[in-house]
Amino acid sequence: MWQCLATEGEILVHRDHLYFPLLLDPDIQGEVSLLPRPAILAADSAGGPGPGPAGAVLAAGDRLFVQAVRASALVEHYVRVFPRDAARRLQSLREQYSLTADLLGIHLDPRLITIVFHILPHFVRQEGLKTRRLRQEAEVLDFIGESLPAPRAFEKQAQEFLDVNPLKSALRRLSAAPPGPAPLPEGLLPVAGVREWWEETLKARFLAQERARLLQDLQDRERWAATQRGRLATLLYLAHQGSLELEGFGFHRLGRGHDYRIYKRTGSYVLQDFYGRRYLFPDCRVAVSTLERLQPRVVEHYKHPFLRRQGPGQAICLGSQSRPQAFSAQHVIQALEDGLNALLYGYNGRRRNGYHSLDTPPGSVRSVVFDDYRIPHDHPLVVSQRLEMKNRGV
Repeated sequence: MWQCLATEGEILVHRDHLYFPLLLDPDIQGEVSLLPRPAILAADSAGGPGPGPAGAVLAAGDRLFVQAVRASALVEHYVRVFPRDAARRLQSLREQYSLTADLLGIHLDPRLITIVFHILPHFVRQEGLKTRRLRQEAEVLDFIGESLPAPRAFEKQAQEFLDVNPLKSALRRLSAAPPGPAPLPEGLLPVAGVREWWEETLKARFLAQERARLLQDLQDRERWAATQRGRLATLLYLAHQGSLELEGFGFHRLGRGHDYRIYKRTGSYVLQDFYGRRYLFPDCRVAVSTLERLQPRVVEHYKHPFLRRQGPGQAICLGSQSRPQAFSAQHVIQALEDGLNALLYGYNGRRRNGYHSLDTPPGSVRSVVFDDYRIPHDHPLVVSQRLEMKNRGV
């Protein structure tokens, strides 16, 4: 459809829709004759087309026009259909308005902020304060900084980040940009005029998006202005690294984008079967990924009654409940806790629920065997109570 804007001729505009001339050959003439009478766009007092009804085929004078697409859709969907050309156009605008790489190079990923300040504190507690979770952002950054000291280069970045003058200058330059064109007028227009309108409207849309993004960056930087430079350096270094693990909770960036795998370790744990025999399960990571529906999975090559087979990256059986798709702190916390609770507390030795059972019921053959996990009742880790039997009484 965008290629039609490279042609010559005229386009009929009506109610934000573009109508292209209908080329009449005998077959098309026969089909059109079967349609209800096309709406005639009569001239109003100003000499242009009147409001008229919308339809698939419209007549203007002695010519017929067929409905093609909404004019605004050519702007709204261009980035999705032509991402490379859209990126080229956006880069050209950034260069035109001096939105340089130096200005945009330091950026705080909103997902990373959510993980660090809203998910991590739920699973990690301060050492020596086992009943108190990390609450304040300063507490979280101090705690992370003890395990992940930031190099001095990131203190310099923190200072640059806190300098909001370049951002304010960029926003002033964008404010001076000409506004976008008015909606297309009704009636017959040359294709070149529609093409010019589309170019200017697309440019205005890109500039508005850049302005919104820079305003958000300015708000982020002003928010962090009250934070000590050392704490901000820790956050910037963490954004650079893209990964962290503290007390069994961790995350790491997937690829070069803004998606993450977020996980919590189970630690070693003990389950019992129908006969009260005990099985020692190794530590594993229960994780969700922002690339997909928030379905908890076991990262490692693993076996468990609630895993369909033995292997890596398996989804944990949680019954028929649906999983949320939207990323949020609440959804991630709930998904991780559901997965952890299923592995640690979900198996019932009496009901032998799940895909597999720990023991072998009479007359059955197991596809996954857990005999190698069996431990005696007087195992040192159990006797010393260093490991708890998770499904006791289930």
